[in-house]
Amino acid sequence: MAEFYTKIVGVTKEGRERLISRLYRKGLLNPGTSLKFEAEPMNIFDPYAVKVLTSDGQQLGYIKNDGVLNREISNNLRSGKIYHVYVSCVTGGGSDDMNYGINIKVVY
Repeated sequence: MAEFYTKIVGVTKEGRERLISRLYRKGLLNPGTSLKFEAEPMNIFDPYAVKVLTSDGQQLGYIKNDGVLNREISNNLRSGKIYHVYVSCVTGGGSDDMNYGINIKVVY
Protein backbone atom coordinates (compact mmCIF):
# COMPACT_ATOMS: atom_id res chain seq x y z
CA MET A 1 0.00 0.00 0.00
CA ALA A 2 1.06 3.56 -0.68
CA GLU A 3 0.12 6.74 1.13
CA PHE A 4 0.31 10.50 0.84
CA TYR A 5 -0.70 13.58 2.80
CA THR A 6 -2.62 16.58 1.49
CA LYS A 7 -4.80 19.42 2.65
CA ILE A 8 -8.56 19.69 2.10
CA VAL A 9 -9.47 22.78 0.04
CA GLY A 10 -12.76 24.67 -0.09
CA VAL A 11 -13.26 24.62 3.67
CA THR A 12 -14.25 28.31 3.68
CA LYS A 13 -17.28 27.69 1.44
CA GLU A 14 -20.88 26.90 2.38
CA GLY A 15 -20.37 27.01 6.17
CA ARG A 16 -17.80 24.23 6.22
CA GLU A 17 -15.52 26.01 8.72
CA ARG A 18 -18.38 26.09 11.23
CA LEU A 19 -19.02 22.40 10.60
CA ILE A 20 -15.33 21.64 11.09
CA SER A 21 -15.32 23.68 14.30
CA ARG A 22 -18.36 21.85 15.69
CA LEU A 23 -17.00 18.41 14.84
CA TYR A 24 -13.53 19.26 16.15
CA ARG A 25 -14.87 20.61 19.45
CA LYS A 26 -16.96 17.45 19.88
CA GLY A 27 -13.84 15.32 19.37
CA LEU A 28 -15.05 13.95 16.03
CA LEU A 29 -12.10 15.16 13.90
CA ASN A 30 -9.14 13.78 15.79
CA PRO A 31 -6.02 12.39 14.11
CA GLY A 32 -7.00 9.00 12.70
CA THR A 33 -10.70 9.83 12.24
CA SER A 34 -11.90 8.05 9.10
CA LEU A 35 -13.19 10.17 6.21
CA LYS A 36 -14.17 9.26 2.66
CA PHE A 37 -13.85 10.46 -0.91
CA GLU A 38 -16.69 10.81 -3.39
CA ALA A 39 -16.28 11.67 -7.07
CA GLU A 40 -18.46 14.57 -8.22
CA PRO A 41 -18.51 14.26 -12.04
CA MET A 42 -21.40 16.71 -12.43
CA ASN A 43 -19.48 19.54 -10.73
CA ILE A 44 -19.79 22.55 -13.07
CA PHE A 45 -16.33 23.86 -12.15
CA ASP A 46 -14.38 20.59 -12.33
CA PRO A 47 -15.66 17.29 -13.77
CA TYR A 48 -12.88 15.56 -11.79
CA ALA A 49 -13.88 17.09 -8.45
CA VAL A 50 -13.44 14.82 -5.43
CA LYS A 51 -15.41 15.65 -2.30
CA VAL A 52 -14.02 14.87 1.14
CA LEU A 53 -16.79 13.71 3.48
CA THR A 54 -17.20 12.62 7.06
CA SER A 55 -18.16 8.98 7.53
CA ASP A 56 -21.81 10.09 7.78
CA GLY A 57 -21.67 12.13 4.55
CA GLN A 58 -21.10 15.72 5.71
CA GLN A 59 -18.93 17.57 3.21
CA LEU A 60 -15.70 19.06 4.58
CA GLY A 61 -14.25 20.25 1.25
CA TYR A 62 -12.44 18.91 -1.80
CA ILE A 63 -9.16 17.49 -3.02
CA LYS A 64 -7.19 20.30 -4.67
CA ASN A 65 -7.81 20.71 -8.40
CA ASP A 66 -4.22 20.47 -9.56
CA GLY A 67 -5.04 18.77 -12.84
CA VAL A 68 -3.29 15.55 -11.81
CA LEU A 69 -4.14 14.25 -8.33
CA ASN A 70 -7.86 15.03 -8.40
CA ARG A 71 -8.19 13.56 -11.92
CA GLU A 72 -6.41 10.35 -10.90
CA ILE A 73 -8.47 9.93 -7.72
CA SER A 74 -11.73 10.74 -9.50
CA ASN A 75 -11.06 8.23 -12.28
CA ASN A 76 -9.96 5.58 -9.78
CA LEU A 77 -13.07 6.09 -7.63
CA ARG A 78 -15.31 5.72 -10.67
CA SER A 79 -13.58 2.44 -11.54
CA GLY A 80 -14.06 1.08 -8.02
CA LYS A 81 -10.69 1.72 -6.38
CA ILE A 82 -10.85 2.09 -2.60
CA TYR A 83 -9.12 4.91 -0.76
CA HIS A 84 -8.74 5.00 3.01
CA VAL A 85 -8.80 8.62 4.18
CA TYR A 86 -7.95 9.80 7.70
CA VAL A 87 -7.64 13.11 9.51
CA SER A 88 -3.97 13.89 9.98
CA CYS A 89 -4.54 17.13 11.88
CA VAL A 90 -6.95 20.04 12.19
CA THR A 91 -5.23 23.39 11.77
CA GLY A 92 -6.06 26.97 12.70
CA GLY A 93 -9.26 27.78 14.50
CA GLY A 94 -10.29 30.46 16.85
CA SER A 95 -13.13 31.70 18.98
CA ASP A 96 -15.15 32.77 15.94
CA ASP A 97 -15.22 29.24 14.40
CA MET A 98 -13.20 30.47 11.42
CA ASN A 99 -9.79 29.79 9.90
CA TYR A 100 -9.96 26.03 10.27
CA GLY A 101 -8.30 23.58 7.94
CA ILE A 102 -7.81 19.85 7.77
CA ASN A 103 -4.79 17.88 6.64
CA ILE A 104 -5.49 14.30 5.62
CA LYS A 105 -3.62 11.04 5.15
CA VAL A 106 -4.65 8.95 2.15
CA VAL A 107 -3.82 5.25 1.94
CA TYR A 108 -4.44 3.25 -1.23
